[in-house]
Amino acid sequence: MNHDNPLITIEQEGWQITARTSPSSPASFEDPKRDRGYNYLTVPLRQLGLEVTVEYGLSDYVVDVALPDGSSMIISPPQEPPSKDPGFPESWTVVRHREAGPPVYEVVYDSEPDGPDAPYGGSTESLLAAVDARLDRLGVPPRPVENRSPQARAADTVLRQAGFVVDLSPDGERYHRLPKIMADPFEQRQAVTRAFNALQDGGFNVLCESSLLVPGSLLAALRGTHLDDGLAAHTGPVRNPVARPLRHPPFLPG
Repeated sequence: MNHDNPLITIEQEGWQITARTSPSSPASFEDPKRDRGYNYLTVPLRQLGLEVTVEYGLSDYVVDVALPDGSSMIISPPQEPPSKDPGFPESWTVVRHREAGPPVYEVVYDSEPDGPDAPYGGSTESLLAAVDARLDRLGVPPRPVENRSPQARAADTVLRQAGFVVDLSPDGERYHRLPKIMADPFEQRQAVTRAFNALQDGGFNVLCESSLLVPGSLLAALRGTHLDDGLAAHTGPVRNPVARPLRHPPFLPG
């Protein structure tokens, strides 16, 4: 195993396909009940020194961010009708407003089906990028640079290019997942295969359930090797992935 690079584990977790990098540096986290499951928004916003609260809107909870100029930014999932999956909404709207003093009403982000950001759907990465860009123009200092190794940041880049997006778990752990809008199983396997191949080409240590990759015959044509049902693992600079029967717990060959 190449001990200089982190281990990236790609697996199915419920309906999600996730990629977790170990060792990781979980983001600071406060009270999961107070944040109503929106820690993947509240944690990075509080890292900017902003006051962030979670309140009930029309039919679901929204994130209220107090800004230095006296205005507020409301980050909201669909309300009327509410999202079918509150944990991972299919779209977001962000509105900046102020009632006292010079009134302000500004749509910062709108990924609802008829909104200008509709192609991004429920992507939290695109949402936070738009929010960060607007906060930067309002003079909010950027969040401190995350203390992550160059290798972990390089793995992030590979995963993003393959189609994964960044998210945070309820306990503040940073990870990647495929977007909810990528629901077609074959499209998912293509994205996982792109990530798996690119990570192993970069010399990363990768552990992946082979059922999440494109069918063995196609992957064999791409990589010149055979995969049967089980666990595909790559460690270090070896070019071809190795298949093993799935064991519990998963293991890496020596």
